[in-house]
Amino acid sequence: MVRSLYKQRTDSCSPIAEGDAGMNSYMESLIAELKREVPEPDLARLTDIYEKVIEKLNLGFDPSVLIVLDNEDAHQTDIERLKFKIKEQIVARLLGRANSVILFGKVKPGDASSFTKVIMRMGMKPAKIYILALALFLLDPALEPLAGRSFSRAILGRILAEEMGFKSTAVEKVEMGSLLLEIGRIPAILYEIQESTSLDEHFVSTWHPLLGLALLRKYEMPDYLEETFLHNHFSLLHRSLSPLAVIDLADLVVRQSFAKHGKLIVESPLPDATIDSTLGSNILDQFSAIGYRKFVEVRLPPSSD
Repeated sequence: MVRSLYKQRTDSCSPIAEGDAGMNSYMESLIAELKREVPEPDLARLTDIYEKVIEKLNLGFDPSVLIVLDNEDAHQTDIERLKFKIKEQIVARLLGRANSVILFGKVKPGDASSFTKVIMRMGMKPAKIYILALALFLLDPALEPLAGRSFSRAILGRILAEEMGFKSTAVEKVEMGSLLLEIGRIPAILYEIQESTSLDEHFVSTWHPLLGLALLRKYEMPDYLEETFLHNHFSLLHRSLSPLAVIDLADLVVRQSFAKHGKLIVESPLPDATIDSTLGSNILDQFSAIGYRKFVEVRLPPSSD
């Protein structure tokens, strides 16, 4: 049996009714937004993943502490205290990113000791997304390849958006959307580990956007990220590519590279006596800063001699 689920979006962002009927209703409301038909066995499995994994996720800290990053007028003391409420590993990776010379220019020694400055450099809302993304990717070592692919897409997407002259807000949308594009695979992988089972790749490929949408709403991430999961076509603006189109391009490059090499491989000149930095060294710097250096390789172009 297959259910057709072309419903209007509900106002509720979390299941209210108890039991299987209530949970199925919530999953159906999400599926309706993807405008797809769902076989009954898939709906049952999706509901099981939601109940056993997504509802019970433990990030290692209370995500409600991040509410301070939703307040642009938050006191610096409250922001600084946040570093004691999240995992040290997350703080360390944020420090590395915030002190990236490529992203933020040269920084003074000692700046990394101020968590408030880290947040201000990254931006409060992007920092919140990065904290949640890192917390999710660090839940289990089995998620590391997915994290490597996701940060590859985010870094490449950001570079493409900047090279195309996007405004900072659009660059942010590309980077964050690229980073979270496959987060719905996280509960699927955790479910496989927890239940000692293996999910069919076709099932995961089809429904990870739905599981990603559930995660976005569970952690109250910005609404614009939902477009990443809900759009179905290559999107153009009047005279340029849209942020969604750049995400799609970055995703295509990353998927092809990881399928062949298990990492992102790019061809680019590297700094020498005549030039301080290149796009290739930019990419290496960003991967090192976020802690996923092993998932990128920069190869020099063939010699023209």
